[in-house]
Amino acid sequence: MNALRTTTARSTRRVAGIAALPLVASLALVGCSTAQSDGASSTTSSSSSSGSASGGATAASATSNDALRAAVATARDAVGSGTVISVEQEQNGTAYEVLVVTGDGTEHEVHTNEAGTAVSGSPRTETSDADDRAENERFTAAADLTVDDAVGRFEDLHAGTITELGLDDHLGKVVWEGDVRDASGTKHSVRLDAGTGKVVTDEVDTDD
Repeated sequence: MNALRTTTARSTRRVAGIAALPLVASLALVGCSTAQSDGASSTTSSSSSSGSASGGATAASATSNDALRAAVATARDAVGSGTVISVEQEQNGTAYEVLVVTGDGTEHEVHTNEAGTAVSGSPRTETSDADDRAENERFTAAADLTVDDAVGRFEDLHAGTITELGLDDHLGKVVWEGDVRDASGTKHSVRLDAGTGKVVTDEVDTDD
């Protein structure tokens, strides 16, 4: 009788153990799935953080044209009055050359430091003949857009460094003509109608 009870008890325990196996396996699968899910979440979170950091770096590295604007203001103040008709980087971007035309059509050349905040040397009055003065007067009369307005329009078109900008004649029309170099090194050559601000040409310059 005792042997029967012992055998029965063993059989009961064996059946219970076998019945418990699927539950254990299920729990193991759930645990594995949770771990994988947590890992995927961590990876996604890490990727998102990395992407955000990359985006922040890109935004932070966007080039500013504040130095060019400062050079314009510095040159105008150095001459005393007049209209800026040209500004461009020189000496590999470590300085600016600015041309200012006064009311009589005379052209004054001013050089500034890299930040555009100080004049290098003294403003130099260019030797201008009657034709030069007439052309300068034509340019300034046609330019309803100031150089500051033109800088803003160029920035709207292309994010990057404006390396040169000036009034010029294009097919009989006075335009603001200049170059913008973007973060990838691509140079965009742009012409704007100096009276209306409308884009006349906007091309990628592949010459250099």
